[in-house]
Amino acid sequence: MRDRVHYSTDLSNRLLVKEAGNIYALSGEFKIEKNTLVFDPQRKSPLAEQLRLPKRIKFEGRWQLDENHDLQLVLIENESQYDGDKLKIHGKVISASANEMTFQVHCKKGASQDVITLLRLGGRWQADELNRLQFLVSKDRDEDILRFKGQWQLDPKQKIVYKYYKQQLKRKIKVEEELILNGYWQINTKNRLAYILGLKNWSFFEFRVQLESPVILGKAGEIRYRIAIGTKELKSRRLLCLSGKWKIGRRHDIYFECEYGADVMHKVVFGARVSVDKSRNFLFELTNKEGQDLGIAVTFTRSFLRKDALVFARLAQIEKDLRFELGASIKW
Repeated sequence: MRDRVHYSTDLSNRLLVKEAGNIYALSGEFKIEKNTLVFDPQRKSPLAEQLRLPKRIKFEGRWQLDENHDLQLVLIENESQYDGDKLKIHGKVISASANEMTFQVHCKKGASQDVITLLRLGGRWQADELNRLQFLVSKDRDEDILRFKGQWQLDPKQKIVYKYYKQQLKRKIKVEEELILNGYWQINTKNRLAYILGLKNWSFFEFRVQLESPVILGKAGEIRYRIAIGTKELKSRRLLCLSGKWKIGRRHDIYFECEYGADVMHKVVFGARVSVDKSRNFLFELTNKEGQDLGIAVTFTRSFLRKDALVFARLAQIEKDLRFELGASIKW
């Protein structure tokens, strides 16, 4: 077995091997298998044989995302590699799902042979304490964190989109890239807003937010929040607006129906307590499934509610029951 050597990469994603003060560039192909980075040197490579390298090199380390959004493995010490060496895989993120992230990279397999390779990491999504996106790579004992430190926003379909500028080092230009995350919004906790990608593997974001106003007009069809991303400064908060339709169910529920593109709908379902204000509008104070207060109240005018005769009839009876109990409310 050969001694340990230092590893790195070049802009063409060739593996660089440093030995006895010399640096050797190996053509081949990087792959990811079960979240482990491997390198297959070019077949019958005389350089690989000269350096006494195995036909397949497996690396141990911690996954990261660098400032240019390139994938990077920081090596840990073992019998064949040194602690702290970095293998930077130049490429770009092309897609993401609830449990996987896919990178597209170019590898140089020979003097005149370039191949496009897709590298896939398995894991789950989560928000950090500053409402930034991060992907947690599954490991045997823990998880590595890929941090997306830039700003995210909502696209016209109310999906999260992460946009950033990536420096193309060979051409020395910056190119705008974007990553769209498919999911749906959910509200289960006061001052929190969740975006669900997949519940089976606990892949979701829970953002810290603040309602722009604690009382919402039902006819407006919006829930407006203020959110800060990447900072705790209140002055940096910006608007995050969910659009949809408020509907009052006949089975004692109230829900906000959001559209995520053509024929793609999802309901945010609430419980509520109902009261009547001085203008004889109905006020729904929203709760979660456990009956906990969400700090959100929705006001509906009588004209808005007359669209559903059965619902309006029940609310009229509630109004009658509350007539002699000033300030009281009834569970819907």
